[in-house]
Amino acid sequence: MTSVVGPEVRSASDRVLWVSWAVLFFLTATWVVANPLMASPDEPAHVVRAAAVVRGEWTGPDVQGGTQVEVPYYYNLTTGYPTCYMFRPEVTAVCNPPVTQDLDNVAAAVTPAGRYNPLYYLLVGTPTLLPSGDGVLYAMRLLSAALCTFFLALGFRALASTPRPGWAVLGPAGAVTPMVVFLSSTVNPAAIEIAAAFSLWCQLLTLLRHPDPALVARRMRWIALTSVLLVNARGLSLLYCAVIVGVVLVVSPWRNLVDVIRARSTWPSFAVIVAGCGAALGWILGTNSLGSGGAVLDAGLGFKSAAVRTIADTNSYVTNMVGQFGWMDTNLATWVHMSYAAVLGLVVLVAMAVATWRERAGILLVAAATLAIPVVVQGSQAKYLGIVWQGRYMLPVAVGVALVAAYVTVSRTAALPSELGPRLADMAAIGAAWVLSAASADNLHRYVNGESGPWRSLAPDAWVPPLPVPLVAGLALAAVVAYALLIHWVARRPGHPDLTSVTPAHAGAASSFDRPPAPTS
Repeated sequence: MTSVVGPEVRSASDRVLWVSWAVLFFLTATWVVANPLMASPDEPAHVVRAAAVVRGEWTGPDVQGGTQVEVPYYYNLTTGYPTCYMFRPEVTAVCNPPVTQDLDNVAAAVTPAGRYNPLYYLLVGTPTLLPSGDGVLYAMRLLSAALCTFFLALGFRALASTPRPGWAVLGPAGAVTPMVVFLSSTVNPAAIEIAAAFSLWCQLLTLLRHPDPALVARRMRWIALTSVLLVNARGLSLLYCAVIVGVVLVVSPWRNLVDVIRARSTWPSFAVIVAGCGAALGWILGTNSLGSGGAVLDAGLGFKSAAVRTIADTNSYVTNMVGQFGWMDTNLATWVHMSYAAVLGLVVLVAMAVATWRERAGILLVAAATLAIPVVVQGSQAKYLGIVWQGRYMLPVAVGVALVAAYVTVSRTAALPSELGPRLADMAAIGAAWVLSAASADNLHRYVNGESGPWRSLAPDAWVPPLPVPLVAGLALAAVVAYALLIHWVARRPGHPDLTSVTPAHAGAASSFDRPPAPTS
């Protein structure tokens, strides 16, 4: 198979990866220091889980509240960090739990995450092997942020590998919500689940909608790594991965999938994917990590009543997916949500206007799955667990609405003026930056002075982050500007040659992989 794309194009693609990773990590790192330690849903449970896993304690006995593990006393102490301000947005983040023993003494701790897949915790728990202290927790957050933003950057590289990146980058403008950035700055496996899903959406769509025989093996290797990390992130990740693959197949030429499967260079990657999915399924079945335990919590919450309540809570789930920080106690203003809706609406409406019927069905299928999966899952488990669903749980699927829409515009706007896509991308970048900057300011203000505290001065009981407040605010603003400039820069990249116009005579290839893809309608 003759190479169609030279090393200079691959080098340019890698440049997008490294620049994107640097900018996205900078953006996320500002949230690392702007949030008090443990100011994320269930972050104490995940920190305790990570400290146990890296010490070889992958499971433990079930007790009231979760799983009991043996970890340094410090990690048990961290469970008290947010107790004075969680669910109380008017209270600043000043908390001082009493210390009763040496921080490094081994002590029993309970974590509700004790049966979660250990892969993420193995990756981010290494700093807990150092002497105990708050610096370890910041190191864990930064390590998690680096991991998450790397996979987000892989998605950006895939977007830049399309023929018209100016249209493709409309996707992250609508998909990377403030909630995505917030979770990526904390210790939480949901963050890597979202980042890996974002990356898989982009990579699969590039692989099957914009094929290149010279890059198929390389692309599949990254897809294999991304898939393994995704399916081993959380209990529902296998389902989410299946939804992603299914939707991508709906909107892509099926012949391109056949050609990928036929290429022997991709077989090792498929083997890795199968092994990763098998490991994830084995962990779920072996530990019963998705099980409810069988004890009925509320017999009145049958499937129908729980499903009706879940549907009624859809608005709060959408709000949570866009931005609801802390322990779901820090909300964005309505106008911020409206600004985000304008960015997402720009992407989706353009795509729906130019899409084929199959592509429209794909976009609607993602939206339908985002709404339907919570109804089915919570409806079937509510009588055992109660009403516990949160909107952020669906972000791995929900980000696909904007991403699929963006890829549709790449394929269906070739006849439009070449500058139209980059100009729309600039508008989307400004909107996304506006939303992220407002979210960052609201979040920082809530913890420093409390929701009702002053904006221009520090309250007497103000919480002070590790860096001075003006510096944190300045870095956050600079990071948002850098993110907008990243979208502007990627939008004006030359992009990948459109190989749908390459014939075997031009490419000299002997495989059906080199033929123009079949139309999607």
